[in-house]
Amino acid sequence: MKTRKRPNVVIFFTDQQRWDSSGLHGNPLNLMPTFDRFARAHTHVAQSFTCQPVCGPARACLQTGQYATTNGAVDNNYPLPKDRPTLATCFNDAGYRTAYFGKWHLAAGPIGPVEPEDRGGYRDWLASNILEFTSTPYQTTLYNNESELVELFGYRPDVMTDAAIRYIVEHRKERPDQPFMASPVDQTVSRPHPGRAAGAVRPRVGGEDRHQRPVAAIGQARFEL
Repeated sequence: MKTRKRPNVVIFFTDQQRWDSSGLHGNPLNLMPTFDRFARAHTHVAQSFTCQPVCGPARACLQTGQYATTNGAVDNNYPLPKDRPTLATCFNDAGYRTAYFGKWHLAAGPIGPVEPEDRGGYRDWLASNILEFTSTPYQTTLYNNESELVELFGYRPDVMTDAAIRYIVEHRKERPDQPFMASPVDQTVSRPHPGRAAGAVRPRVGGEDRHQRPVAAIGQARFEL
């Protein structure tokens, strides 16, 4: 009997997202077209609630499946204990390759690099502990497996998503028989709307108005998966 191939898993976690950012909930600005399309084509949970609305504890709950009072990360000053099982450790045990991108905010110590033992079991890493303290929306500073600084230039959601795509493409080439679980995490839901408040300063990249440049020229190359 032929063994069924295990699916790859991508967990895309958005941060600081209001419920009404989505077109499915009435937003007319088309801020999340890809998420809206996924929701229409697959499963859309119309009403969902967080068990912990604070940044670090909410992440800890998602990673462990436990309430903050159980996993120990009860507020932003309490890191996730190293012995807690996480999504990554469960997928690792099932033979998956696990990768994390973006903001972690579950480790003690520096705001940037995260020690391997504090990464919740993720094997491949391109992240920052507190992303908003090491990056701006148009200049992203992350740290790799060896805690080396990696800088990405362009709109942060674009370049971080592109980094995850490159990882997936490379993984498929190097380990075609091993499934992966990849989790890109960003703080910015959507590209800023050019018609925002009068007087606001437009970010510039290379001396050019960022909003006048085509999207393909800002991020890295896109891949069809």
